Amino acid sequence: MGCILIGNNYRCKVNASAVMNKLLSALSILILFSAASCTKSEINDVINADNFITVKQTAIASVNGPTTANVNQEVAFTVSWPYNGNCEKFKTFKIDTLSDTTRIKLYTATNHVEDCNGKEVQRSKVFKFTPVKSGTYFLKFYGPDSMAKPITDTLTVIKPAR
Repeated sequence: MGCILIGNNYRCKVNASAVMNKLLSALSILILFSAASCTKSEINDVINADNFITVKQTAIASVNGPTTANVNQEVAFTVSWPYNGNCEKFKTFKIDTLSDTTRIKLYTATNHVEDCNGKEVQRSKVFKFTPVKSGTYFLKFYGPDSMAKPITDTLTVIKPAR
């Protein structure tokens, strides 16, 4: 910054680039101290938690459901999986049907910014299936290990008498 005396007044020329650099430095330090004073939960509110979610195919421990049904009758199968910690939650079932065989895979999502305590508990979710014709259906529930045998439920479907 340079100043000159004109009459009884000083005229000063300000270097805008130098002033901006000083302001940016001060602002950066202020943000750093603010972030350091936040608790984990406050930071989680600011961070997009979706960036910390992992989705994976999960092993299936058991399947429990009916063995008979009517055509167009929705049936429910309770699918259970072993579960490690409170961060793992049900995400979706992926279904692939070919003729009378339906392959079902279970996916869970883990949020890595949540506080997990690591206790092991069993989880379950209901899988709904609606057969569209009479016959025998094979529902095969697959885990992530492609070499492992799936859990297979056989459903006999009849056309109700009128």
